[in-house]
Amino acid sequence: MDDSLTVSGGGSTSVATDELFADASRLGATEAVVAEWRERARVISRGLIELDLSEPSAGTSDLSSPTWGIANASARLYEATQYAGRLREALIESAERYGAAEGVVEALWRVAGGSLAWLLGGVAVLPSTLIAGGVVAGAIAGAKALGWHVPAETWLAQQQGMLSAPAFVRAVCTAADSADEIVAGGLRVPQGLAVAAGAEIRAPEAASLLLGATGLVGAAFGSKVLVDGPVSVKRERRDGRADHRAAGRTALADGQPFGAPVSAPTGIADLVDRIPTSDADAQIRVERYGEASDPRWVVYIGGTVDFTTTAGAETNDMTSNVHGIADDSAIDALRLAGADSAAVDRAARLALAEAGAKPGDPIVPIGYSGGGAAAAGLAADPELNVVAVVSAGGPVASAELPEGTPLLSIEHEEDLVPATGGWGHPSPDRLTVSRSVLEAGAEYDAAVPAHELFRYRQTAALIDASEEERLVAFREQVARFTGDGSGEMSRWVATRELSPSTPVEAPGR
Repeated sequence: MDDSLTVSGGGSTSVATDELFADASRLGATEAVVAEWRERARVISRGLIELDLSEPSAGTSDLSSPTWGIANASARLYEATQYAGRLREALIESAERYGAAEGVVEALWRVAGGSLAWLLGGVAVLPSTLIAGGVVAGAIAGAKALGWHVPAETWLAQQQGMLSAPAFVRAVCTAADSADEIVAGGLRVPQGLAVAAGAEIRAPEAASLLLGATGLVGAAFGSKVLVDGPVSVKRERRDGRADHRAAGRTALADGQPFGAPVSAPTGIADLVDRIPTSDADAQIRVERYGEASDPRWVVYIGGTVDFTTTAGAETNDMTSNVHGIADDSAIDALRLAGADSAAVDRAARLALAEAGAKPGDPIVPIGYSGGGAAAAGLAADPELNVVAVVSAGGPVASAELPEGTPLLSIEHEEDLVPATGGWGHPSPDRLTVSRSVLEAGAEYDAAVPAHELFRYRQTAALIDASEEERLVAFREQVARFTGDGSGEMSRWVATRELSPSTPVEAPGR
């Protein structure tokens, strides 16, 4: 575990800890201040000469001479400027080299991963894996239905160290982008062609193709596996965790219902803390700031609740997650079967509309895990006026961001969930902050402990304390958006509409 933050992106190719970037910024500020002092010394020196105050009796080499003192000060200030500048350049160069090294490592993972995936598919690993996986999954489901102990679950729990290893997380990134190479290898497509084509078919494209296939199967046989459907939202009536420190309530625009008063968030940690948890009834929280005639909206989207692949009443499930990744692909719009976007994405839009948001109103989406992908999906919509985005542990690497819309992605080195979106593509507006959060050799209750929401809250608190320029600028932008006063909050329960073959009970509800 390490409290230092590694910062990358945000329009820079440099990668380093936030302390290094903050030190480089301080050195730059020091260089500017010292240069200003040196200029003042030059002006004073010129004034002494013009006023003929050079004290010829003492001479310019006399330590008591003002001329000598000013000249000596100018020399020392010049040296200080040079030292600060060189040290700052050295820090920035080290960050750029680290960033270049990370880029090379990422490229090697991609190339090697594509070739290895093709080889695995070529030796019939794909069919055997699918068959074995189906048999194992069926056996586990049957055993659990009978109340039997399932050794596979115990084994999976024992692999916590492997699942949380940073090298395994990188492998997940590569695997998410290499599914097509495995299929190509199984179909005996030439390796060069398969790997070259695979560079353009990454996790979003693979997810879209998978959804197209399952959508056709669902239409033909009534299967609900990864087949999304219509959603609806209803307002949660109880106050829940309403913040009563804020001022009195005011009416929402157009006669919308009153909301619970809420104070403006005080930082990134406060934003992450307001994301709905998996044991809450409502998956979405909406806050409104500003005047009723000129509102500003913050929408918080919870993480995954149902981890099965059969679409049920719960919207925050694996079906929605796969759709959320597929939404990042241009080819997803060509699918003829299935919903056009993730259920969570559509539910968030409905909640905003029901809360009173109008087209063109500025919005800041905040999401955790699958909710982070949904938040990035809102930003990708040119019809929405998204000002900034925060994702905690979400697979957002492939999200297409409009120019000028910053996305702060908080990721943990041992968390494989953000890696499920693949390596993605660089974006000048995506700012990624990562750190190590697990102790070596320690045992944890969760299968993926680095993904737990409370650890992301801790990392967000470190972001609030950081003096790194890009993090400071992002915090200030969000603070200007919400202001320092109070607003109104409402919670919304999203439900996928049921059909005769859809499970009635929503896990976790």
